[in-house]
Amino acid sequence: MAQRRSELTLFRLFGAPVLVHWTVLLIVLLALLFSRDPLVLSASFAAYLSLILAHEIGHACIARLNRLRVHELLVFPLHGWCRYQAGRTRGQDIAVAWGGVAAQALLFAVAVALSILAPNPGGPFGPTLAAIVLVWGPLNLLNIVVNLLPIAPFDGHTAWGVLPWGLQRIRASLRAPSKAPAIKQPPAAEAKKNTHEKVVSLSERRKRR
Repeated sequence: MAQRRSELTLFRLFGAPVLVHWTVLLIVLLALLFSRDPLVLSASFAAYLSLILAHEIGHACIARLNRLRVHELLVFPLHGWCRYQAGRTRGQDIAVAWGGVAAQALLFAVAVALSILAPNPGGPFGPTLAAIVLVWGPLNLLNIVVNLLPIAPFDGHTAWGVLPWGLQRIRASLRAPSKAPAIKQPPAAEAKKNTHEKVVSLSERRKRR
């Protein structure tokens, strides 16, 4: 797929380009020019962009696990976009939809771990670490809630389809006829049965004589 001029390629994942829109770079540059603390601001932007990127990579990873082709991943200032091959089943589309928030949940776990290990970060990098924890923690959790809203274009519009899909599969499994396994007699019982049949047939022959 040809790269558009408005996007810059960061790297490739599963053979698909990971692109960032030029407006992201423009916003970061303008913010740094008018910021009093460029280091903290840079860490905040990097944490937020990594949050968007992790969300889209989560979609891509689940798509590849389901053997679906990933076309490209795009990062915009406020959201991302993962273009992948449409699922062959409803279950595949649902799984890919959950992949984004699952990746965000991992970053939330990292933020919780950092807040426990360094509850009051100090030193020259204390504010930077606090900014990362803020983005990956509360802001990330809020973003997860918004993404799971059951309305388009959010992931929840597809992800919550797991409920009727799961119920349908449970009902189908309950309706399926169960085949009773055939009871196989042990070899000893089979031999005894054959011997008994031979004795009966021998006595019948004697009676006939």
